[in-house]
Parts: sequence; C-alpha cells; structure tokens
Amino acid sequence: MHRLAAMLLALFAPFAAGAQRRAPALDARQLPPGAFDLTQSWCVHEGDNSAWADPDFDDSVWATESLDSRSASAQGWRWFRVSVRLPQESTIPLSLLIDGRDGAYELFMDGQRVPGPSLRSPLLVTDPRDRSFPFTRPAAVVHLALRVHIAKRLFDRAAAFHSVALAPAPVVAAKQRADNDARLMSSLPSLGINLALLLAGIGALGLYFAQKGRGEYLWLGVFLAALGGGAAAFGLYYSSVVPVSINWFLAIPVNYTSTIALIEFIFRFAGRRVSRPWRIYESLFLLAAVACPWLVWFGILGCGPYNVIEALVIAPASLLLPVLLFRWYMAGNREAGWLILPTLFPTTTLAFWDIGVVKQYFGLPGADRLLRPRMIGPLAIQSFDLADAVFLLAIGVVMFFRFTRISHEQARAASEMEAAHRVQGLLLRSQQSTDSRLRIDTVYRPAQEVGGDFFHTAKIGGRTRIVVGDVSGKGLGAAMLVSALIGALDSTAVAEPAIVLRTLNDLLLLRQQGGFATCLCAAIATDGLVNFANAGHLAPYRNGEELPIDNGLPLGITPEAHYSETIHQLSLGDILTLLSDGVVEARNSTGELFGFDRTRDLSTQSADTIARAAQAFGQEDDITVLTLTFAPAEVLHA
Repeated sequence: MHRLAAMLLALFAPFAAGAQRRAPALDARQLPPGAFDLTQSWCVHEGDNSAWADPDFDDSVWATESLDSRSASAQGWRWFRVSVRLPQESTIPLSLLIDGRDGAYELFMDGQRVPGPSLRSPLLVTDPRDRSFPFTRPAAVVHLALRVHIAKRLFDRAAAFHSVALAPAPVVAAKQRADNDARLMSSLPSLGINLALLLAGIGALGLYFAQKGRGEYLWLGVFLAALGGGAAAFGLYYSSVVPVSINWFLAIPVNYTSTIALIEFIFRFAGRRVSRPWRIYESLFLLAAVACPWLVWFGILGCGPYNVIEALVIAPASLLLPVLLFRWYMAGNREAGWLILPTLFPTTTLAFWDIGVVKQYFGLPGADRLLRPRMIGPLAIQSFDLADAVFLLAIGVVMFFRFTRISHEQARAASEMEAAHRVQGLLLRSQQSTDSRLRIDTVYRPAQEVGGDFFHTAKIGGRTRIVVGDVSGKGLGAAMLVSALIGALDSTAVAEPAIVLRTLNDLLLLRQQGGFATCLCAAIATDGLVNFANAGHLAPYRNGEELPIDNGLPLGITPEAHYSETIHQLSLGDILTLLSDGVVEARNSTGELFGFDRTRDLSTQSADTIARAAQAFGQEDDITVLTLTFAPAEVLHA
C-alpha cells in the first residue's frame, strides 16, 4: 500500500509542481550598450485564450520558438509569452521596441493589454514596422504576452515579427528615428521616380488632347501613369507605410494595366492594328489582373505559385514586343527601332523580380541577389525603379523627336487646309448669281475647315441652272474633289440636268480615286418650268412639301448610270428649297436626329433660318441650304 502511494506521488508530482512554475525569465539586468535582444526564446501555443495573458499562467510546457521564424507566422491564432528580469539600479526609463505586423498582434504587460497595437481587418494589416512601448512601472520581472492572429495565408510568406528588443527609452527613440530615416531614404528614390512617371503620364495625356487622334499619346500617358502609380503603391507597401492589401488590390492590377497600355502604345506608335492573338493575350492579362489577387487573398492560390503565373503571363510581352519592334524596323519603320531597348526594361525587370520572389518563397538560393536594391551612393533603388527611370529617359527622347516631327506635319497640313478653305470659299461665293425672275439665297456651313458640300448657279441659254451636291469623305480630299466638280461646272455650258449629271459622273470615274457624290441639278426657265435630274441626293421641297422626282445612282459609281429628267411648273410666289443631308442628319446630345419632319416644316423659311436651326440642334456634317423664290418678270416689274 505504501509502495502504491509512493508511485502515485511520483507520477503526479511534476503536474502539482507545474501549477506553480513558468518558463524561466530572461536575464536583462546587465543591458548591453545597444539593446537587449528579446527575439529568441518565446513560449508559443496555438489557439486563443485570454487566460494566457495572466502572468501567473504556467507556460512551462509550451514550445519555445523565435518570433522571427516562419513557423511562428503561420495562419491562425497564436500566443507568445516571455518573462524578462529587468535591471533595478538604472534610473533611465526602459522601452520595448517591436518590429512586427501592425494590425496582427496585441501586447500584454503583466496581464494588462497595452494601448496601441490592436487586431484589425486583414485589409488594414501592414508588413512589419517599428512600435515602441515604455515600461511605466517597471518591476523586477516583467511578463510579456503577444496575442497574434494571422488571418490570411498570404501573410505567412514572411515573418510576422522581425525583432523585439529592450533598451533605454532614448536608445529606442533613436533607433526608431534611424529606422524611419532608413525607410524614408529607401522610399525616396522610388517615390521620386514614380512621381516623375506620373507627371510624364499627365504630360503625355496633355499631348494627346493637343494632337487629337494620336492614340499613341493616350496609351503612353496611361502606361506611364499606371506604371508610376502601381510602383509607388508597391513601394509604400514594401516600406510598411500602407497595408499589404494596397499591393494586391491596387499595385498589382495597375501594373497589369500598365502592360496592356504598353502593348497598345507600341502598336499605335508603329501605326499597326493590334492583332487578334495580342487581343486574346490582353484579355487573359486582364483576367489575371482581376482574378489572381483575389485567389491569393482567399488562400486558393499561394504567393509562390502566383508569382510563377505572373512571370509566365508577363513573358510574352517581355520577349515578343522587342521582336515585333525589330521586325517593323527591318520592314522600314525606323521609328519602331527607337523603342526596342526602352521596351525591354520595365517588363523584363518585373519578370526577374517575380523569379526572385519565387526563389524566396520556396527557399531557393539566389533570391536576395534578385530582390535586394541596387546602391547608388547612399540611395537604395530597386531594379524595377531603375529600369522605369531608364525607360522614362529613353521614351522622353523618342517622344520629343516624334512630337516635333508630327507638330511640323500638322502645321503644314493646317496651312494647306487653310489655303484650301480660302480657295473653296472663293469658288463657292464666285458662283452666286441673280436673275430678275428669281431670288436665290444660299448658306454653306462646313463641319470642318473645308467640306464636301457644294452648290453652283449659272445663267445658260435663258435658263438658270442650279446644282447642289455632297461629296463622300471629309477634309482635304473631299475639298479637292469639290474643286474639280465646280471647275467642271464652270466649263460646262449645258443647261439640261441629265447631261450635266452624266458629265460629272464621267469626271469622277476618270479620277479613279474611289470617291462618289450625290448631286441634284435643276434648270429653271423664265416661265417657271423646272427640269430636275437627281443622282442620289435629297429631293427638293416646294412650299413645304417634298417634290417627287426621279432618282438615279450617285455620281462616280458606274459608267452605266442613267439619269432621267422630271418636269415641274412653279407658280407665282413658290418657294423651292434644296439642301444637303447635313440638315436632316444633325444630331443632338441624346442621339436624336433632326429628321425629315423638322426639315419639311422649316423648308419654307429662309436658308439662314434652316441652317441655323440644324446647326443649333447638333451639326455633324456639312450643311448647305439653297432657297429659291419664283415670280414672273411682269409681276416683278408691275
């Protein structure tokens, strides 16, 4: 019986003694000159229990780990405890310096929660950064506890804590200032480069608005702004200034956007259309930009596999864009050659960064060589920031020469357009004519400097010939065609409308420039008899009603086109209105057309009234209106 009691006493003795024991305190009574390192030898236990903050809790059976170990940063709840024996003879106040993920831990001293560090949403957790905590009432032994929650698996890619140290308060304050200064110094080059990229992007967008239609400036602006904005967001996250979520939901999608913008810029710079394979590639790129961050955030995809995917997705842009530029250069596009080297920098360095992250994630050698910043004097610059700076300088030189060339070309084109505008105005004004039996009013309002509408009046063999037409196309080419048609009308002393249209049709066919024109020709006798021939133009209006006339094919379509004449008789006071489709097709801000009903209702008004109404509604094309009021000579002279 006594032997059994002795055996039971021996069996339960460790547990009875353990209720009064805790892990031995670390001895910091002899502080080193700098700080006492507390990163090692913390007791750790998985789970969450508020009792574990109690300084009298028995943690002797807990495992011991270093706070900066990867295993100590795994997803889930963990508590860390340590006891520290403090120096008593020192009169200098002491502080605790913790370099850990802000938002992922709470600190307890002697069982009391310390104000400041708190557990926050994963969206607000940062990478490790310094925080200091003074000892207000230091005892001989202080009992520290950390309540840690790693909410997302992506946070375990690096340690939740870098270090914990105990030191006199002035030393801790100095170390914090030094760390903040070092963080600032490491961030300044990146922020400076990225600010320059943002400003350059804004400048490129300004060039786009200054030279409308130059899509390369638009996409260059988007690329530079996205590149600078994404890299700045990454730099702030990497320096623990902003939460980790900024990297995943801002920096990464914006970086993907910058690559898509780079593709669009290069194709437009070279004057090429983006091919279907590249469109598919852009779509996959955009899908990765949207989907991958969420997959990583919710733990479906690990950080290492993600970086492998990113490197593979970026590889075609890194490798094939310079090859495309080289091919275009060899095909005669000399400007494409200017972009070969600059294009290599941003995408290639990002791919190398991804390789470094993958090596780091899987513990492979060589990661530090790819990830550590490059030192330029006292400044530390990441490789991708350096590549972006080189790209910015190179693209600045390229775009300066291109902008200069295009500005000269546009100035020359504007000069030519202005000359054409003056010539066209003279040609049209020179064809105004009056007749004692007719009152003719015309209004011509081109949508651009020069237009494709035309009108012509002439007195031939006792009849007044009136021609109104609309040439296909815009700009200088249409204006030149108008000049040719007016020149032909000047040299054609024929009043019969059908013959006039056939003559103009032959002229357009001989030019063989692919243009066509609609045209309405009328010959008005002194007694009001009118012969009409029409080549696809709008029918005229008489006294507010559409006048039925035969219609033919537009000019310049086929040599077999046939034009017949329709005869109508004008009466005293009749108003005849001829106009171009710029009136009917005027469109307001909601997309509504001016339409035939409004045109018919206004057709008895003056030419100026009709043109003003269509222009105010929303001019989209050239507007030409010609109104004719008929009265026999005996009435006019009565």
